[in-house]
Amino acid sequence: MSTIELITAEVCPYAQRTHMTLLEKGLAFERREVDLSNKPDWFNEVSPYSKVPVVKIGDDVVYESAIINEFIDEAYPEPPMMPRDPVARAKARIWIDYCNNVWVEDSYELLFAKDPAKQAELRTKVEDQLRKIEFDGMRQLSDGPYWLGENVSLVDLTYYPFFERFGAIAHHRKASIPEECTRIRAWYDLMASRDSAKATAHDEAYYIDRYRKWVDEAA
Repeated sequence: MSTIELITAEVCPYAQRTHMTLLEKGLAFERREVDLSNKPDWFNEVSPYSKVPVVKIGDDVVYESAIINEFIDEAYPEPPMMPRDPVARAKARIWIDYCNNVWVEDSYELLFAKDPAKQAELRTKVEDQLRKIEFDGMRQLSDGPYWLGENVSLVDLTYYPFFERFGAIAHHRKASIPEECTRIRAWYDLMASRDSAKATAHDEAYYIDRYRKWVDEAA
């Protein structure tokens, strides 16, 4: 195949999950950073939704991080990062979808919420979703230490960037990971120790600062 080009922005959790996937696969790639506050004309030509990440391989362009990551796993099958069994693979996709369309959506709605009563409602909702992730997700799918068992998977890489940023939501909106979510806490520490996380991570202060603008605008 041609050279892989990752079009990305380091602040973006969706881009981070694809960056981590490429690293976990041990693939060589070129990284092209985009300033999301001042997007160049060429970017809109390769990104129909004007979002990162985008992966280019020769003339082929793939976008949307969950789709990119499955494409990478299929195009470069070793090491495999999704189950071979169709039922197990479907369950993995269900939890990827839950991250994208439920937990992340409500977490960012909490961050943007202006009304204190709405913040309290959303904070309870997000923390209940964390219990669901712990007890209906992680604990039901495997005995760990990762979402699907002994090896890291696309499910882990889907969630990790948002947990890396959760400290900023905790700081600005007083949300927290419930004490009983011990599996999440152990999983997060394990994920944070991986080379792919270390190579792409920022500390909590970085995200607290980046999210402050959104919080101020919501005030």
